[in-house]
Amino acid sequence: MTQKQPAERPDAATPSAPAGPEGFGALIAELRQKRGLSQGQLARAARLSRTYIYHLETGQRTAPSARVARSLARALEARGPDRLRLAESFTALTGEQMEDESERLDLFDQRELAALLVHNTAFPAHSLDRLWHITAWNAPATELFELDESVLASYDQNLMMVVFDPTYRARFRPWEALARRMLADFKHNTRSLTYLPEYRALWRSLRAMPDFQRIASTSDAGVAVAPSFVFHMRHSRLGPLALRTTITVFSGSSDYSIVTYVPGDQQTLTIFARNGWQREGVTE
Repeated sequence: MTQKQPAERPDAATPSAPAGPEGFGALIAELRQKRGLSQGQLARAARLSRTYIYHLETGQRTAPSARVARSLARALEARGPDRLRLAESFTALTGEQMEDESERLDLFDQRELAALLVHNTAFPAHSLDRLWHITAWNAPATELFELDESVLASYDQNLMMVVFDPTYRARFRPWEALARRMLADFKHNTRSLTYLPEYRALWRSLRAMPDFQRIASTSDAGVAVAPSFVFHMRHSRLGPLALRTTITVFSGSSDYSIVTYVPGDQQTLTIFARNGWQREGVTE
């Protein structure tokens, strides 16, 4: 006899269950609803079928693998206490451990780790989450980009919104070439996140920015993101600068990245040296 599945909706109720065989599935449902995801959206994020998620949440599937459990934890962005609850519930259900050595990085708070690395970098740098919200700046980056904290806050700390700011964008030359390049990279990096409610809210906000819709309609996601590119800007005190980006990502995870800005020509290298924005041992 085939059970009919309920209509898909973000707040679809799943029967609660005590810790034990059904506890893991009930916890998956709880965290899914907390994230505002439907069963289908969670399935796509974890690369599973919606039927699998439905059976897991209703206790009809009681032997998920550790790999599946980790995929669900990543898709649900379960960290800290929630991650621990999932691990304990998985062990109670299967008698196995959810974590292995290749997944150790998920046990760290990557946001804090990225911020620590940013603040200990001599070059101007900042960290980004997977939707390109700036999660940390260091002092050289604050000085280099002359970004008013209130402006950043008004754009929910999102780098793409700052780039399209009508006033701030005048510092970049040529601005449109930079905007197209960054938008193509943004589309590529977020191509698997378009189902998220926060992605849709961000996209609506971006569409309200001047020129965004025009550029977005003619800027396709690239097949890959190049690890570095050069762009030019004008600083009110330092004058024209040529900057090269370098991207650092955590192995096995794309939740957070670190963008570092290094000199793109000899003149900018001299300016960086004068301001102390370079690693020890780097000279002209």
